[in-house]
Amino acid sequence: MATTIPSNPSPQTLNILLQKIGDPDPDFRFMALNDILTVFNIARQDFLSHDYNTSARTVDAIVKTLDDTNGEVQGQAIKCIGPMVQKITDQLYIPMMEKLATLKLKNSMDTSIPSLAMRAMVAALPRPVPGVSSNQVHEAYSAISKALIPRLIGRSGSTPGLLATENESSDYVDVLIEVVKSFGPMLQVYEIEVIHNSIVTLMENEKGNSVLKKRAVVAISMLAHYLSDDHLAAFIKRAIHVLNHPNLTGVTRRLYITVLGSMARSVPQRLGNHLPELAPILLRALSEEELEAQLEEISEGGEASLEFSEVREAALVALEAFLASCPNQMRPYTDESIEACLRYLKFDPNYAVDDDEDMGDEQEDEDDEFDDDDEIEADGGFDDDDDASWKARRCAAKALHTLISTRSSGDLLDSGVLYAKVAPALVKRFDEREENVRLEVLSAMALLVRKTGEGVIPEFSLENNPSEYVNQQPPSRKRRRQSSAGGASSFANVISTVDLSGTGLTSPTLEKIPAAGPRADLAALTPSIIKSVAKLLKGKLIPTKQASINLLDDIITVQRGGLGQYFDQIFGPIIEAIKPSSIASTSASLTSAGGSASATATTLRIAALRLTSDIVKNHSSAALQPHLPKLVTGLVSVAHDRFYKISSEAIQTAEEVVKAITPPRSRLTAQKFKGELQKLYDVIIDRIRDNDADAEVRLKAIHALGTLLARTTGSEGTGLLSEEKRKAALGFLLERLKNETTRIAAVRAVDTVATYSLGVIQLEPQWIRQVTHELAAQLRKSNRALRGSSIMALKHLVLSPSTKATLDPESVQAIVTALIPVITSNDAQLLGPGLLILAHLTQEVPEVVITQQLVNVICGLVKATVPGTVLDSLLILVTNAGQAGQGKSLMQGLLREVGVAGDPSVVGKVIGTLLVASGDSAGVQLDNFVSEVKNNTEDQARASLALAVIGEAGLRLGAKFPVRPELFLGQFSNEYDKVSLSAAVALGRAGAGNVSVYLPVILQAMGKKGNTQYLLLQSIKEILQQAALSSTDISQYSGTIWDHILALTDAEDNKAVCAECAGRMVIIDPKTYMPKLEALLKDNSPVLRAIAVQALRYTLPDDNEGFDAVLRSSLFDMLKTVLEDPELEIRRHALSTLNSAAHNKSELIMGRFNQLIPYVMKETVIKPELIREVTLGPYKHKIDDGLEVRKVAYETLYALMETAFSRISIIDLYDRIIAGLSDEHDIRALCNLMVSKLVYLDPAETIRRLDPIAAAFRATLSTKLKETAVKQEVEKQAEANRAVLRVTLLLGDKLKSELATTGNAGGHEVWTSYWDWVNKDFNEQLKAVREEIKSLSWNMTSTAS
Repeated sequence: MATTIPSNPSPQTLNILLQKIGDPDPDFRFMALNDILTVFNIARQDFLSHDYNTSARTVDAIVKTLDDTNGEVQGQAIKCIGPMVQKITDQLYIPMMEKLATLKLKNSMDTSIPSLAMRAMVAALPRPVPGVSSNQVHEAYSAISKALIPRLIGRSGSTPGLLATENESSDYVDVLIEVVKSFGPMLQVYEIEVIHNSIVTLMENEKGNSVLKKRAVVAISMLAHYLSDDHLAAFIKRAIHVLNHPNLTGVTRRLYITVLGSMARSVPQRLGNHLPELAPILLRALSEEELEAQLEEISEGGEASLEFSEVREAALVALEAFLASCPNQMRPYTDESIEACLRYLKFDPNYAVDDDEDMGDEQEDEDDEFDDDDEIEADGGFDDDDDASWKARRCAAKALHTLISTRSSGDLLDSGVLYAKVAPALVKRFDEREENVRLEVLSAMALLVRKTGEGVIPEFSLENNPSEYVNQQPPSRKRRRQSSAGGASSFANVISTVDLSGTGLTSPTLEKIPAAGPRADLAALTPSIIKSVAKLLKGKLIPTKQASINLLDDIITVQRGGLGQYFDQIFGPIIEAIKPSSIASTSASLTSAGGSASATATTLRIAALRLTSDIVKNHSSAALQPHLPKLVTGLVSVAHDRFYKISSEAIQTAEEVVKAITPPRSRLTAQKFKGELQKLYDVIIDRIRDNDADAEVRLKAIHALGTLLARTTGSEGTGLLSEEKRKAALGFLLERLKNETTRIAAVRAVDTVATYSLGVIQLEPQWIRQVTHELAAQLRKSNRALRGSSIMALKHLVLSPSTKATLDPESVQAIVTALIPVITSNDAQLLGPGLLILAHLTQEVPEVVITQQLVNVICGLVKATVPGTVLDSLLILVTNAGQAGQGKSLMQGLLREVGVAGDPSVVGKVIGTLLVASGDSAGVQLDNFVSEVKNNTEDQARASLALAVIGEAGLRLGAKFPVRPELFLGQFSNEYDKVSLSAAVALGRAGAGNVSVYLPVILQAMGKKGNTQYLLLQSIKEILQQAALSSTDISQYSGTIWDHILALTDAEDNKAVCAECAGRMVIIDPKTYMPKLEALLKDNSPVLRAIAVQALRYTLPDDNEGFDAVLRSSLFDMLKTVLEDPELEIRRHALSTLNSAAHNKSELIMGRFNQLIPYVMKETVIKPELIREVTLGPYKHKIDDGLEVRKVAYETLYALMETAFSRISIIDLYDRIIAGLSDEHDIRALCNLMVSKLVYLDPAETIRRLDPIAAAFRATLSTKLKETAVKQEVEKQAEANRAVLRVTLLLGDKLKSELATTGNAGGHEVWTSYWDWVNKDFNEQLKAVREEIKSLSWNMTSTAS
């Protein structure tokens, strides 16, 4: 039967198809239904909404086909139900529901058809949307309320409902679940209570099967969202009564415990209020008494009860739900929960265990062979299908995993509970005979290790990634002090820093273990872990081996090594895991438990290679030497593996081995492993030359070759590689530098070679010139990463001693030509290195470098805004140009082309530096600028520039500076105009160069009263800044300076400068002024206390070992003092200071950081006593005086998530975030950002908090502004909505897989409802946000690439 369906079907089309449903041939009936389904899918929305008759005929026909004799026809009819409901008139909702609810099948044996049809109809009905009223929704609810619910639960005094019949099917419970899911918010209180009572009765019915009762549990947990507080309390009371009944059966107990666990995930906050009554009952089911009674029964000849294991499994699942969803309410039961989990972690009644653990340890070595072959490899050991005890053990391990996840940071980990009680028990269960349980145990232990490492502050090391080091500045937490100390000495410092910092590649030393704390506990437990893991690594089960390898990797990462003494036990099995093995055919893929990814032979080898790489990276070469030959052989065997991920990991590991067997890590023993180095060289070269190799493999091989060449160019490494092979390798790098696909890797390899070449081996001039031309050519490319890598490589190549005097004028000219567009584009990332290259070339061939074109470009740069780091490089170039006799043309350009057009402070530094460096060859003298100051009293811009030049010259000339301080003081005026401020700064810079002459005059002026005190403070600030940089001795004046600073704190304008000056005084002489600062923090004057807090904050970014030594003993106490200050403003400053301390001095306070966090949490709470009401005309407004402090507290929490996340209790943190999502606009914005971070930092806790997040987001999106709202309010609300939608999309996308696998019944109903609502009502805004995110992501990707 072929039917042509028009693209825009009409009711007449449907009538024609309805006639064919009654055809005797079931195939015709099926095709007719298929065509009807197509019509419903393609027809417009109002297709039948106004055609009652056709709608009624369609409903009758489709319902009739549900009783068809053919099963496929019935299935097709059910498929038609949903699309049909969406098209028919809403007046037929109730009649159709009645027909389905009273449908009696005569021709079919499948009794599930009516329930499936009802479920399809309920799912297709229009659903309620908060804040939106719809007639269709009301009609749909009427059909549910008047037709469906009475039929399901029965009418009082009449026939019982469908749920009360004697059938054992759960189909009608599924219908009820769909009702609650779709129309829960609209159900009346009495309806919810009646439904709930019916489901509970159904669950308690002893005749019901297990599937029916499980679905009943799901229904109860979903209904919990809509139960009133009284009804919920009544149900809890009923559950408690049932669970306390003396004749309670195991089945009933398991069901009620399961319900409570499911409700904990569904309504955690509401159920949490009842935990004091429920937790003891739950823990009683896991008590020692009941376990002893069961074991005693078994010992007397009875069998292990399946019912007993099932009850304990349910109890442990519920306990996990309580720990995850109600962590705060479960705090009083922490010890009991841990004991219960540990008790059932070893619950194995069918396996005889010797209670004498000491005896077991003595016999362990003798039993190793048995353990490996029989206990572990048997994948369950016993073949007893009735043994369900492993499920209880697995649930116990999962509950411990949840406990570690939620209660580690700033809680049980710091108190030592986890390592004292949990960790030893986990290690003992590594020999678990059931694979699923063993993987959960290993997962829990690995999580504990990672939690231990979250508090470790990573240190920058050249070992981590040389390419990152040589291509960008190392990450630093210290604030760079502004410096303009240009000149030959500073340029020498730059060269020495670039060329000689390779000593960071020394052999790693074992880090000192703390005396106490989590890391000390881990170190003490490590021997036991290694002993157990070593046996697991000898087995054949891939998931176990991979989990064990990952655990070892986590330990190495946290301890930064620490396994050297155990290499004899673990190295052999790890090398075997790297090699191809027959296990790939016998155990192709075994999925590990706990929701982790599949473990295969391939993933095992990759994990083993990564572990090997981390071992080599974090352990000394001396510890590795006995195992290097075997390791190199294993790497060579897999470097050519067909799977690119394995071969690329092998090459990356080979690079780490190269570092380990070459100087400076192996200074005395490098020649011993020359043969191994040759093997690695051959493999690396072969991978580079193989055009069929994957791009990732070739890129890593090029990087490894750069490392190998760099490590064999020093005085101790020259003999490790022959000259012939070195030339060949350099040739390969040049060849790959010309190839588009491998260019960036080759650039970084050249960078590595140039960085660590110390002049022992002179690179060939021809090679250098060719590489230089190639690198210069890359500066014109659009790829930003390539440009950045190329300019860094070019800088290191030009500055390297190995390339000295090898660049001919043509090559220099090519470099200068390529760098001029770089300077013109004013890209800060490229400017600094580019200017340093020009500065170095200026020393060698100044006449080629300093051209009129370059002078014009430099003048254009000085006119623009110049960052501090770029300014330092520019001053070095200017200094070298002046010393090389090329300063005149540059000076003329600066005076004519720039002059007052640029920033006087920047232009003044450049001209002043050039003036001093050029001497008499600059074409102008210092006196010219002095005359400019005296003669241009009306032209402020020219006078300001001249003062800046004179001040810079004074700083650099020192005692030779002829100008007296009165010249600057004479420019001070009562108004803080441009000239006065420039004179103050210039006075300070000149004074820093000649302290003995200038400082007494400044101090004498500060002693006089007047309006110039602020200007004099600016001068003092400059002197103190330069004194800290140059270590100038000002001790004879420091006491007077301190007194003057404190005396000037009363004026509002002076406070910030006074605080900075006081902070610099503390940095210069911490032993003298740190005690004074501590005393100021306790002073009676709030002004002085506020100044002291700000001064403390100024000191923290400073990187000074002597200062840190003094600060170490007092920082915590000072922070604690200011955080407890009664003044609101001082506490605000204290929070900012704590933030700075965590960022810059974390090692000084991290040990006691958990004592400071409560102060921050406290300041995030809204304080009603700080909210006041003011009257403005006819209106009254509320003003929150605590809002600013609250903002700073949330800003501090946001910042601490990066620096001290491991020290913050995630439970308390999320509580404050949830509260902040309902606070003021700025705080909500911060909390949105924090949620975005926690999606990645702690996705498990984020999932648990989805419902309150959704409720807060819904409130924000539902906010309706008044009609009188101003433009600013409209824009603020629009931005708040966009921010909420961005986080919503992030949560929905990133947690999609986790939400799909949680499997908790009735969970996240609020989030699901919110997600559906947002996608329906904010669809257009979501599309715009998605496009914005895609565009931003694309821009970031293109920039990075």
